Amino acid sequence: MDAQKECVFVSEKSKIFPSTRLFFSFLLCLCFVALAIGTSNISQSMVCMVKKPDTNFSCPLAEPEVEAVPCNHPKQFAWSSIQQGLIYSGQNFGSLFMFLTGWQADRLNGKWTIVAAMVFIIISNALLPVSAGVSFALVFFLRFLTGVGDALLSPASSSMITRWFPPKERPSALGIVTGGRQIGTLIILPVGGWLCGNDGSKFLGGWPAIFYLSSVVAAAVLVIWMVFSADKPSKHLCISHNEEAYITRKIEEENIGKRKQRKSTPWRAILTSKQVWVAVAALVCHEFPLVIMLQFLPKFFSDVLGLSNTVNGLVSALPMGILFLSKCLSSSLASYLTANGYLRKTQSCKIFNFIASLGLGICIAITPLMGTLQQSVWAILILCMANAFAGLHTPGVQTALVQLAPAFSGIITGIAFTVAACFSIFNKLLISQILVTGSKHEWTIVFEISAFVAILPTIFFTVWGSAERTEWASNRVSVPKDADQKSNDSESSTSSTIQAFAKYSMFLSHDLTNSA
Repeated sequence: MDAQKECVFVSEKSKIFPSTRLFFSFLLCLCFVALAIGTSNISQSMVCMVKKPDTNFSCPLAEPEVEAVPCNHPKQFAWSSIQQGLIYSGQNFGSLFMFLTGWQADRLNGKWTIVAAMVFIIISNALLPVSAGVSFALVFFLRFLTGVGDALLSPASSSMITRWFPPKERPSALGIVTGGRQIGTLIILPVGGWLCGNDGSKFLGGWPAIFYLSSVVAAAVLVIWMVFSADKPSKHLCISHNEEAYITRKIEEENIGKRKQRKSTPWRAILTSKQVWVAVAALVCHEFPLVIMLQFLPKFFSDVLGLSNTVNGLVSALPMGILFLSKCLSSSLASYLTANGYLRKTQSCKIFNFIASLGLGICIAITPLMGTLQQSVWAILILCMANAFAGLHTPGVQTALVQLAPAFSGIITGIAFTVAACFSIFNKLLISQILVTGSKHEWTIVFEISAFVAILPTIFFTVWGSAERTEWASNRVSVPKDADQKSNDSESSTSSTIQAFAKYSMFLSHDLTNSA
């Protein structure tokens, strides 16, 4: 059996992918990269697609109804602020389907669910440039389809994480996987800014190329995912027997059970659980201010700081890079602290989330004070600090959502992000209504509202939040491990320190034959 499952990705001689779990986390990360590129592209392209009121392009000889457009410039549209807000929020309308997809995420095959998500992203981005010239409603519908792709991907990935990673590895796994959102945004913003600039418009057609590129990236990720992924460890052709046995034993301790043998969804328990709704509320307060970071940041740099398209794209990507590093480092730190007994799961989530919410709220609140071109460097640094704090939400509330009920993580994730999508729709429409002229005063109102919302979890999540598995989350009676099993888990023929590191890290292949 070992010979049949031997693969370069898990070979002890391999230096790149020492464990299949680490490799699989990279695969999921790629899917989120494609998702982020396909969703964040609208933030930079909208700056180029919409006509500015102070445009100087004119033609003295043209008739009044004829518009003169400079050579090599793609078409621009006279969309109102409410139309722009609807386009921004179209993705969130599609994400509302996450409630339905989350309901079935723990029962469906995760691999093919993500395949469907990638198909939606490919189609919606490939058709948008052509549809933009036909109808505003078509653009909204295509952004809606992009949101459906998100609704399929997020719950499916959460469910797969609970099947692929033991509990103490999940914070690290979440950091790597969801970090794909920041990587994708980090890629598309500077590339989009260049495509919107004069050089990009001249050689590659301007903003339409942003959406074509997004579609191509998603298609490439789809091929990689179909070849190398698997719904669960036992179906993966590249996993070693020892690693599969280790994952199975650790996950069996949670009493998740097989999907076909699980009891019916405890809807009453979920919908009346204080721990679930506290985590959902904290997630909403986390996602609410990030709307500025993910969708409106290029517009802020253009309206208030007056940055050019090319510089705008580069600068807008910096906070995303900081957010990615913060998520990965803080998640790894949380895994280390909980695995070695320094903090319990709930303590870890509360501490990280408190720091994240407090720091994010303060940084967002003082950003409008740096609202001139001369203070642009300080504004960018403060926004980078805000994203550094925001990254700590991953080992905070996002980890708590996965840990509360591993057997129903897809359902809980679906509920949480459906509620978050509703508030994101409201937030984007609200911002679009406030930003009539894009003045510094209007932006100050936007930032202060977001700062107030961001800081709320420092109170209610710190008091009532939890990351412990709930009583209704098990499918059978939990059988406590006896003393022998506990000692065997930590036994090592070489060094207890090395063994502990190997047990709780996905960066090493596990050879636990003697300790299983």
